[in-house]
Amino acid sequence: MIINPYVFSIPYDPNAQAFITAAGITDITQQNAINTLVVNLKVANIWNKFKAIYPMIGGTSTTHKFNLINPADSDAAFRLLFSGGWTHSSTGAKPNGSNAKADTFLTPSITLTQNSSHLSYYSRTQSNGTEVEIGSSTGVNASDNKIIVEIRTAGVTYYNINSTSTYITHLDSDSRAFYVGNRTASNVINGWRNGSKLAIGTVLSTPPSTRTINIGCFNSQPAGAFFSTKECAFASIGDGLTDTEVLVFNQIVEGYQYTLGRNVNPVNANYYNTAYNNETNAFLYVSQITDNTQKNAVNTLVNDLKIAGIWTKTKAAYPMIGGTSSTHKWNLVNPQDTDAAFRLTFNGGWTHSSTGATPNGTNAFANTFLVPSSTITLNSMSLSYYSRTNTTPANNSINMGSWVGAGFHYTLLSIRSILSSTTTYGMLQTSGTFAQFLDPNSLGLYTVTRTANNLTKIFKNGILNATNSELSTANSSNSIYLGAANGNTLNYSNRECAFALITDGLTDAEAGNLYTAIQNFNTTLGRQV
Repeated sequence: MIINPYVFSIPYDPNAQAFITAAGITDITQQNAINTLVVNLKVANIWNKFKAIYPMIGGTSTTHKFNLINPADSDAAFRLLFSGGWTHSSTGAKPNGSNAKADTFLTPSITLTQNSSHLSYYSRTQSNGTEVEIGSSTGVNASDNKIIVEIRTAGVTYYNINSTSTYITHLDSDSRAFYVGNRTASNVINGWRNGSKLAIGTVLSTPPSTRTINIGCFNSQPAGAFFSTKECAFASIGDGLTDTEVLVFNQIVEGYQYTLGRNVNPVNANYYNTAYNNETNAFLYVSQITDNTQKNAVNTLVNDLKIAGIWTKTKAAYPMIGGTSSTHKWNLVNPQDTDAAFRLTFNGGWTHSSTGATPNGTNAFANTFLVPSSTITLNSMSLSYYSRTNTTPANNSINMGSWVGAGFHYTLLSIRSILSSTTTYGMLQTSGTFAQFLDPNSLGLYTVTRTANNLTKIFKNGILNATNSELSTANSSNSIYLGAANGNTLNYSNRECAFALITDGLTDAEAGNLYTAIQNFNTTLGRQV
């Protein structure tokens, strides 16, 4: 017999293989799906945050019962014990809504942390009854400690993670989605649906429940309560997750469901890619950019900003990539479609293209929803704008900014326009004078930054051009606009924006490194000036 030396199989991740063996999964597609799920969770650096993961794969109660984290057939390994009426199929495990439950044998008070816990549930069923999909309570009283995800009861979804009677909620018109209830601090709790943070609360934590968590009902009493009818295609229990971690977790689980042909959400062009960092993955998933050059450019940019020490200082970054208002609106740092995540809302006349977003100079502005007085520290702030347009405006114009009333607490960047067509101006957190310099053209990356109560600097293309010692006064209480200034007067700009950034104050070295990173980004995209 001749053996072909070039034919071989790549071994699966050990944790994936252990689960495949324990559950007796023989289907190659299912085996690959489990392996990819494990590998992606590990690359995303969230695998170790899970105490139990139930992939609901294989189509039987025997295959559905195993915990991916520890696939031993024992209570101590948190394998599921199904009881009552369940329907097991290739799409998941469906409880009957009257007596079906699955005991995880995971007791929150023993296994979970009071101020860092999450539950997740992937529902494939549309229903609107009083049902709890996953949860536990020390007792039947409202004052008892509990952990719960209750999906779409009378059009509302409820979350309670390690507290008593107070829930956080959001309206919900469709219970077919992936839900995550999450606590990351004693006063930070949030509820997510398909990667969107829809419920936010400050409910103080209480000690975790002393009853085991059930799937398919609420374990508040021996028989269970509020039995669910929603088919479960995935569930997990573990530590609290950061916003970025929830975003990539959602992305990974959606990719897993798509591989198995049972996803309830539209197919996405970008499921989790181990070649990219978490932040890039999260951004690509929501923007659905398909061009590989653009994808790689975003990933390199994020890495460069991290290496330069700028990423952690950044509140909002707008790469203006993808060529449409739908792709230009996203904040790279927090790509959620909410005002609280500082995604852009475009107003007036804008032209969107592969080279950036161009305001019309008469009524166009984009609201960042970032309010300096509630987000930015006094004496530490920076605005950056990459201009691709070399014009002398007919009117005073501001490229980005905010102020209050008749010119108080200015935060603005004006490229060759507001007072003189040959001078660029910038001021931050003051009602006084500008940092300004004579500017031969309006092309490139402009950065105005404050790093002390008496020091504002303005850079062009990484080079320091002016300083100002005007003392800071206060932050503006109006949100920052792009293409204009948010105040009692709007000074509209007509300069194409190929990148915008709002950060804490930057050192001279960081301003230089920022220019290098953004110039490289725009050069890769063929739109540098």
